[in-house]
This record gives sequence, structure tokens and C-alpha cells, in this order.
Amino acid sequence: MRKEWLAIMMTGSLLASSSSATVISGGMDYPSIWACEEAKFHWYCDIEPEVTPDPTKPGAKAKTSEEAALEELERLRKALEAKRALALMQPSPENLKAYITAQEALMDRASVFSDVWRRVIWANPDLNYQLRNPVNNAAIQVRDVERTQKERASMKEIAREWGVFFVFRSDCPYCHRMAPALKLLADTYGITVFPISLDGGVLPDFPSPARDNGMARVLDVKQVPYVALGNIKDHRLIPLGSGVLSVQDIVERIYILTQTRPGELY
Repeated sequence: MRKEWLAIMMTGSLLASSSSATVISGGMDYPSIWACEEAKFHWYCDIEPEVTPDPTKPGAKAKTSEEAALEELERLRKALEAKRALALMQPSPENLKAYITAQEALMDRASVFSDVWRRVIWANPDLNYQLRNPVNNAAIQVRDVERTQKERASMKEIAREWGVFFVFRSDCPYCHRMAPALKLLADTYGITVFPISLDGGVLPDFPSPARDNGMARVLDVKQVPYVALGNIKDHRLIPLGSGVLSVQDIVERIYILTQTRPGELY
């Protein structure tokens, strides 16, 4: 009986071994627990999921010509600064030569830029600033004569609607110096000058000024002599400035402030 049981146990053991081998051959026969194969199962196996690109998401934006040029210019500038710093801190012939070479290369680029700039200006009169404000002496004289004629011609029209407020003090030497210019302005162009005395005193050219009744506060006078334009129709007030001004200064400022737009003569 014991032999029979032993035979049965051996037979069961062989069957179990056969069954186990069958299971291992079905997907559990790992040569190493650290080897990961997708077809087999083990808790150590950690497969990264595949990421498929999204066709709706745009790729990296290509740089524009301006962006690429800006980066290149910044690279050249930093390289030049680095060579300069090295030449200053370690002024060997080699370091100085490297810095001078880099600087000359950058200056060559600037020279080409300057040359192309003037060629473009010559070919495009609308871009030529000197046509509006010349630097040539002969052209400056022509411009000044033309502008003076326009200023004087406009003064007769301006005198119909505008007057000049002249705020002064009788003890102010600069006010005494300014008064003859304003008197000449009135006599030459027919524009009315309204003298306003802050201290109640008079000037030889304006013996009957008006006393300040708050006009200085309205004009925000901080220093005398002070002149401002006043319109008799719409009561606009336009400051002309403080300090001693010549007749030509006053005429030019009146013309610019009433007949031109900001930036037109620049």
C-alpha cells in the first residue's frame, strides 16, 4: 500500500511539473525579473505610453528676419563686449588684436549701413529731412528769408483777432529792456499790446498800464517780464514766454503757435 501511495505521489508531482512548465511557457518564463517584455506580465515592467503627435497643434514658429537679425546683432555685441573685457583685464597683444579685429568688423558693418542710408535718402526725397530743415548755409538763408516773409505776412491777419499781454514790474530791469521791443512790435504790425503792472508802477514805453486784477494768476505768471497771446473772439490764451525777447523772437513764436502744427517745422 505504501508503494502504491508513493507511486501516486510521484505521478502527481510529475503532472504538476508538467502543468507548471506549460504555464511558464505560456508567458511567465522570465530570464530576469528586470527584463521587460511587453508580451509578458510582471509588476516590475513599466512601459512608457506612446505619445502620438496632435495634428491640430502647430509646430514651433519660424523666426522672422527681424528676430533673426536682432539675435545676430546681440550675439555680435556680446562677443565684442567679451573681447573688450578680456583686453582690459588681460591687455596682452593677442587679446588686444582680437578685440580690435572684432571692433573693425562691426565698424565695417556700420559703414555699409551709413552708405546705404544716404543712397536711400538721395533716391527718396520724401525721406530727406534736410529738405525741410537744411544744414547747407545757402539753403538756410533761403529758408530763413522765406519764413520771415511768411511770419510778417501772417502778423497783419493775426493782429485782427489777437493781442499781446505784457506783465511786468516797474522795478524789473529786464521789463524795462523788454518794453521797447513790444512797442516796436505794436507800431510795426499793428498788434495791440496790453500792459499789466504787478506793482502799480509804470514803464516809459507804457505810461498807462492796467493794474493786475487777477490776470497774472490766470496766466500763471511766475517770472517777469511775461508775454502771452490773447484772442479777442474766443478768449484763448497762449503763453509766449518769459524773459527778454526780441521782436523777431516774438514774431516767430506767434507764427509758430498760431499758424503751424507741432512738428511741422522740425
